[in-house]
Amino acid sequence: MDNSKPLISIITVAYNSAETIKDTIQSILNQTYSNIEYIIIDGQSKDDTVAIVQSYESKFLEKGIIYKWISEQDTGIYDAMNKGLAMANGEIIGIINSDDWYEVDTVETIINLNTDKVPSIFSGAMNRVTHEKKVYKTLFNQDASNVYNVMPVNHPATFVSKEVYKQLGGFDTKYKLSADYDFIFRAFNAKIPFKNTDKVLVNMRNTGATGQLKNLWLSAREDYDVQKKNNVKRAFFNYIKKSGFNCLVAIRDTCIKPILNG
Repeated sequence: MDNSKPLISIITVAYNSAETIKDTIQSILNQTYSNIEYIIIDGQSKDDTVAIVQSYESKFLEKGIIYKWISEQDTGIYDAMNKGLAMANGEIIGIINSDDWYEVDTVETIINLNTDKVPSIFSGAMNRVTHEKKVYKTLFNQDASNVYNVMPVNHPATFVSKEVYKQLGGFDTKYKLSADYDFIFRAFNAKIPFKNTDKVLVNMRNTGATGQLKNLWLSAREDYDVQKKNNVKRAFFNYIKKSGFNCLVAIRDTCIKPILNG
């Protein structure tokens, strides 16, 4: 650990993630930046997740990375994230889910974005990958002003200054899937600086909560609620547009893919 460099906290929330969490954990150990605090919030997994988390304690000790974890019930992913935020001591905080993984220089890239030391939101590009780790799409951030239409940043590739969380608070747990969008909207309204890079920072599997077919409709509804709360005039149009897109996704996943794979 190099205490002359800013401490960066990274939070992972997990539940029954034994199949994928090793990739997430290993990507923290592989970082080119060393002054890291890593926090895992497990929701009392029923599989081997906790055993895997425990097995890495000595490896983090060897690397000089602060390693904390808890396993207890929560009320959802954003409740777990808020627990992690309460435990985080870093100057900048990143949140990565237990089926995703960082590029080796992700944290170093964020540090290089923080040149003026102004509390900000930092974000980069994100690869969408299959369960087998095949990249099928790269997503780049949009200008923050596009928050009126969509979530403008890739949340798994986003880091936030701790001072911003102190100013705005954490995630609103009334949302099940769109609390990150709500938080980014609050940050935009508060005129928090957004500092983006086109460099890929994270690889996100298509197995996450928002990618599940049953959650597409809830995500669209919650995005609509966030926009309506912020007096977005096009909120209903955006809702219809996203719902239409979700219909195409549903048709693809329930009709077309089974035929092609059959």
